[in-house]
Order: sequence, then structure tokens, then C-alpha cells
Amino acid sequence: MKKISVIALLLLSFQAIRAQVPDPVLKNLIDKAYEKSSVVKINGYKIRQTEIDRKTAKQTYLPRLGFSATYTRLNDDILFPSDLQTLLLGTQRLLVKEKLGLSFNSQLPSTIQLKEVPPIQEKNIFKVTANSQVVVFSGLKVPLAIKASQHQENILRISNEKERVQVIADVVTTYDQLSLVLASEKVLASSEDLLNEQKRFVENAIRNGLATPLERQKIELAQERLHVKQVEFTSNKNTLIEKLHQLTGLPVEQLLTIHPVLQPMLIEADSLKEAERPETKMLNEAIIATDYKRKMELTDYLPKVAVFGQYEFRKQDLSMLDPRWYAGVRLQWNIFDGFTAKNNAEKSSIDKQVYMEQQQQINELYNLAVTKSTLEWKTANQKISMAQQQVSLANKMLDFVSKQYQNGLTTLTELLNALNDKEKAGLDLQSAFFEQRKASIAVLQYKGILPQYF
Repeated sequence: MKKISVIALLLLSFQAIRAQVPDPVLKNLIDKAYEKSSVVKINGYKIRQTEIDRKTAKQTYLPRLGFSATYTRLNDDILFPSDLQTLLLGTQRLLVKEKLGLSFNSQLPSTIQLKEVPPIQEKNIFKVTANSQVVVFSGLKVPLAIKASQHQENILRISNEKERVQVIADVVTTYDQLSLVLASEKVLASSEDLLNEQKRFVENAIRNGLATPLERQKIELAQERLHVKQVEFTSNKNTLIEKLHQLTGLPVEQLLTIHPVLQPMLIEADSLKEAERPETKMLNEAIIATDYKRKMELTDYLPKVAVFGQYEFRKQDLSMLDPRWYAGVRLQWNIFDGFTAKNNAEKSSIDKQVYMEQQQQINELYNLAVTKSTLEWKTANQKISMAQQQVSLANKMLDFVSKQYQNGLTTLTELLNALNDKEKAGLDLQSAFFEQRKASIAVLQYKGILPQYF
């Protein structure tokens, strides 16, 4: 018969597990706290920056077009050498004679004036120029930079996942503490009702000569102690409400209206399968990003190719040697840079090794934390069963002692002791619920599956 009862109890427990749904009030508090998180907002700004960096890298292949207008004044015109000017004038004279049909040694008519040799460049120079350049091949630096930026962005997004886990842990812990305070207040209210009932009984007994005023004073002292505890719990409640206000940004008046009920967090044992934790995923992304960064450093040894051109809108001030426009292809190949790129790539390789070592260290620490938290979770579940038995026993003892006292078979001290035991057992049960939920949060957090439950 006992085995059948145990099996039935287990079946009921699993049904309760499956029936358990997330607390909508708690879910709303978590969402509000996540929205208010400064870490999430800062990561959002940084993600936007990485998106801009990636866009900038892609735009490297877009043409660069520029316009410039310049005015330059030289100290003097740039002229041909005097002997060359003489030669050019003599050549001009011969050409004129030939055209007029004059002999070589004849004189030019006085009416014919030779043109002066123009300067190579006049001293006043005004130019309006357009120039353009297009990168054709970046030496693979651009695609590698884009990939590294994508993984940097992944790190920030995973950081938000990590922050959500921390937000869940903080909010749930505060919410459970508030639940513990409210549940404890109910236990104290129940004790207060019992004390008031016993006080009325004692006062009736005093009027009938069956009790002394000393017994009434003992009850009043117990009531005063109970009142001190109630004040303490009220102070704790206000502190927790203020903390929730800071976490979520919700008005205190709204938070005062919530009345959470503390109950164990029921989890199926076979559902506690580990998932990849945000810390591990962040390090994976950092390792990949660092590897791309190392390759990007080494691209400094690859050639870069660009197409360029220039056009001059004003040809008046161009010198005899200046072209109106030109176009070309530029090849830039860094053959030796003093090992700068090699050293930077080696530093990136060291960073990768550091991340890999940190990853191994985190995995070892988390494996230990999972083992420890799982044992604490199992222990917390067992403590609930023990605390429930203590509550049941304390209630029975109080009922028994109360009847004994009313029949004059025991003392008021024994009755107050039984009442204290009931109060303590009730508070211990609520504390057991709180510790069980705290242990559940820890084991889910270390296993990387906490967000699945909230």
C-alpha cells in the first residue's frame, strides 16, 4: 500500500511539473528589466557601429570622385632658355621667308613682325580639376575585414543573451525574496490570529479566576515580539520593491500591487540537458574573429590594384607639358615593411591562443559549478519534503497543546512554545521554497538553459 502511495505521489508531481506555466507578472518584470539594461543599450550602439564599419568596408570598391579648384602665382613666367628662344625665332623667320618666296639671306619686310616665343607656363595659374579612383583589388583585406566584423557583431549579440541570463537571475531572485517576505507575513498574521484567540481565552479565564494576569502579560510579550518581526518584514518588503523599481523602471505604486506566491520551481530531471553557454559562444566567435584578423594582417603582403584618372576643365592655364586628362592603373605591392604585418599577425595568433585557454578554463569551472549546483538542487528538493513534515507536525502539536491548555492540563509556556514551533516551521518551509528556487535558477543558469524557462 505504501509503494502505491509513493507512485501516486510521483505521478501527481509530474503532472504538476507539466502543468506549471511561467508567471506572467514575473515574465513582464524580466522583459522590462531587459529593456532597461544599460548593457543591452550599449551593445545596441556598438552593434550599430559594427554595421557601419562593415558597410564602410564594402564601400571600399565604390569610386572616389573629387573636385578641386586652385590658384597659383609663380614669381615669374617659366620661359625657354635664351639660346632656344633665339633658335625658335630664327626658325620662325625662315618659315616666313619661305612662305613669301624670299631668299635665305634676304631681309624681312619691316611690316612683318615675328611672334614672341610663348612661355612654357605663365605665372598666374588657375585650375579646376576632377579626379577619380576605384579600388579593383584590395588584396583580400576587405572581405576578411567584413567577416571579422560579422563575428564581432555576433559577440555583442551573444553578450545580450548573457545579459538576459543575468537579468533573469537578478529579477527572479528579487521577486522570490519578495514572495518570501509576503509568505512570511502571512505566517506571522496566522500566528497573530492565534495569539489574539489565546489572549481572549486567557482574559475570560482571568475573569473566572482560572488564570493570572501574568499569563496575559506573557501573551502580550509574545505579541510584541511578533509585531517587531512584522515591522522588520515590512521594511524588507519596501527595500525589495525599490530594488525591483531600479531593475525594471516600473513605478513603485504599480509594483506594490503585485502579490507573488512562493512555490517550488518544478523541473523534470531529464530536461536538464546542457546547452552551449553564452560565455562559450562569445569565446568561439572571438576565436574566429581573431583568426580573420590574423589573415587580414597578412594581406599587407599582397598587391593592391586601383584605377585612377583626372580631367582638367580649364585648359587656358595648362602648361605645354600638362595633359588635359589622363587615366591609369596603380599597382601597390608592399614587399618589405620591417616585419610589421608579420608581427601583428603573430599578436593575433597569441590572442587566439588566449581565448582558447579561457574557453577551456570556463568549461572546467562551469562543469564543477554544474555538479555542485545540481547536488544543491537535489538537496533543496529534499529539504522541502522535510520542512512540510515539520509544518504538519507543528500544526498537530499546537492543536494538541491548545486543547490541553484549555482543559488546564498544561501551562501557557508550553502553548507559546508550540505556537513558536508552528511559526518557525512555517517560516522554514517558505525558506525551503526560496532556497529550492534559488538552487533551480543556479543549475539552469550553469547548464545554459535558464532563458528557456522564462
